[in-house]
Amino acid sequence: MKKVINEEIPIPIYFQVKQDLLNKIFSGALKPNDRIPSEATLAEEYGISRMTARHAVTQLVNEGYLYRVHGRGTFVSKPRVEKSFAPLTGFAEDMRARGYMPTSKVLLNAKEIPSRRVQEILELNNGEEVYRVKRLRYANAEPIVLQQAFLPVKLCPGLLEEDLENNSLYEILDKKFHLKLYRAKQKMEAVSASKEQAELLGIKKNSPLLSVTRVTFLENDTPVEFVEIWYRGDRYTFEVDLFRDWNK
Repeated sequence: MKKVINEEIPIPIYFQVKQDLLNKIFSGALKPNDRIPSEATLAEEYGISRMTARHAVTQLVNEGYLYRVHGRGTFVSKPRVEKSFAPLTGFAEDMRARGYMPTSKVLLNAKEIPSRRVQEILELNNGEEVYRVKRLRYANAEPIVLQQAFLPVKLCPGLLEEDLENNSLYEILDKKFHLKLYRAKQKMEAVSASKEQAELLGIKKNSPLLSVTRVTFLENDTPVEFVEIWYRGDRYTFEVDLFRDWNK
């Protein structure tokens, strides 16, 4: 039995097919890693051309709902972790709020003299040291984020002694060192994964990453952290609410 396609409404046929497939994904009829029917089968089921079926599937691939495996077919993607820009929260807080189990692996935890760039960002004097903390972050045991943070030693002496694999850095800064994070400034750009990043995140070299650099400040505008973050493009998406200021 052919599926219903309404050719009398001003909605493109490919879009109707796309929405029908999306409804199956959202309802759970198609689950993550399920293989969807071939384009030829979809064309027959919907009574459309194979080109139209391919267009609908390609749209879903481009939007991240499906992914193709050469020689095997097209599959349903895992849902992406969404990140809102509004609250200043750490990775562990974000994951728990979204129902994921966060875990971390510390790759590097050291005290060092920072580069000139980090020194200027954190407004440090010559010779002042920083802690460099590099961690691989997991959601439900899947690596999705690589982070490298720099923090002035003078603001959080003894940080190296803290358990940064099983505790939130932001919670430690708050409860242990009484540093109240107030605001942050961050920039984002799309980059390709290096060999090292790809190996750590379990993806292919040159896969898309969302690179974020962020400087976090105390209420008196003292910079307390500079962090470089690389998010897997296939598992992480950002969401932001925009409002019009009618007072202008």
